[in-house]
Amino acid sequence: MNQCDRIRLILQENKLKQKQFAYEIGVSESYVSMLLKKPDINLSQSLATLIEEKYGYNAKWVLTGNPPKLKQFSKNKTLSELHQKALSQLEKMNDEQIKAVLAFINSLDDIEKSFSAVPENQSTQ
Repeated sequence: MNQCDRIRLILQENKLKQKQFAYEIGVSESYVSMLLKKPDINLSQSLATLIEEKYGYNAKWVLTGNPPKLKQFSKNKTLSELHQKALSQLEKMNDEQIKAVLAFINSLDDIEKSFSAVPENQSTQ
């Protein structure tokens, strides 16, 4: 996978248009277009670091393709890529959004507990 493919993957996975991506990393839309078409254009370390900070992709992976693909957000090295992506998204949220996510997680726990609880009169039958 070359740099063009990695940039394209970042856009796809984050459902970004070139224009939005360009704006968010502070470059022109034509520069992003060139990054997507010309593998010989090397992204700068500072832009790769900015992509890491904004989107959670490891700057080393953005530049070279060497793993890990995602920035490590947790000391737990065994987290799946999906878990790492979720942590990356959480890091970008404000306090109100975090509270909403925690409320949702708690509601899932409550639902799971209600399904696993067997009424006493049914367990003896």
